[in-house]
Amino acid sequence: MASAKSKILVVNPVHPEPALISEATRALRSGGLIILPTETVYGVAADPGVEGAAERIYAAKERDRGKPIPLLASGLDAVEQQKAIFPLWARRLAKRYWPGPLTLVLKCGVRTEGFRVPDHTVALAVLKAAGGLLRVTSANISGAPAARTVTAALEALGDSVTLALDAGQAGLGVESTVVDATGDVPVILRQGALPRETVMARPLVLFVCTGNTCRSPMAALLARHWLGKKSEWEVASAGVSAIPGQRASEGAIEVSAEKNLDLADHRSQPLAQARIDAADLVVVMTEAHKRAVILRFPGVAGRVVMLNDFNARHQGEDVPDPFGMKVDVYRTIRDEIEAAMPELVMHLRGLYRSGN
Repeated sequence: MASAKSKILVVNPVHPEPALISEATRALRSGGLIILPTETVYGVAADPGVEGAAERIYAAKERDRGKPIPLLASGLDAVEQQKAIFPLWARRLAKRYWPGPLTLVLKCGVRTEGFRVPDHTVALAVLKAAGGLLRVTSANISGAPAARTVTAALEALGDSVTLALDAGQAGLGVESTVVDATGDVPVILRQGALPRETVMARPLVLFVCTGNTCRSPMAALLARHWLGKKSEWEVASAGVSAIPGQRASEGAIEVSAEKNLDLADHRSQPLAQARIDAADLVVVMTEAHKRAVILRFPGVAGRVVMLNDFNARHQGEDVPDPFGMKVDVYRTIRDEIEAAMPELVMHLRGLYRSGN
């Protein structure tokens, strides 16, 4: 039941008021617990730099002392400052799904910590004001359902909480997916809002043209060749105006075969949300394709590049469409596409390495 001493501050979920964020930060620095919203569920937070504050979370939640309390972070840089060690696959997940409902358990020197960057403006504002890190776990008694509202959180923990930030109902209502990232492969410790198939998927580069019968299929085929059979990258292609199930054009099949590459089994695919969501990099053939992709899928804007960004001779230029042209034109376009492959492959291989 909520305590009379638990102060509720109604905060704007999009533009949190600085005065309210400052008040919450003062409560944390004094050793108090606060309830704050995240995109998953409401959490109870303590300042890790205040002696005894984390212990108050254990007592409030009746939590087993053997279960560590994870750290919410203001960003990847705040996690790196803790000397966290990221396997390459874990850095990829962090880059792709932070902020978001993913907790990564990482080695930090001799200790192990769970980290998450929440996708909620209020939580991020408090984290930044508090120095970048807070101990946070779900605002409920251990074993009870997680709280989607500040009322539910206070009913569970109110007697132990100094104040609560009320930003309305938590959107997802499901806790984060927790992944053990201390080894060479991901191990899911708790299935939450981020699906298992997303966590376990290989990184994907998606080539995009218009009809997915000429340029993007050739680019995908050449990329697979340049990356090699043992590459960790998955390669796919699609078209912004593709009709599903169309064969590659005869010219594309012929000039690919000249490189001992087989396009005979290719079938066109229209660009779809699921592929965009899965793609770590979307490589388009023209500026018009780039605009079309971003217009339809605004969330992918930071992951769209033009193929000729990796081609010094044709830097920034469109890759022309050879559809309906003679085979010599196809051959010229194939060679232009292949000229971009060395730099593109280097970019892919370094994309999730430390510092990138």
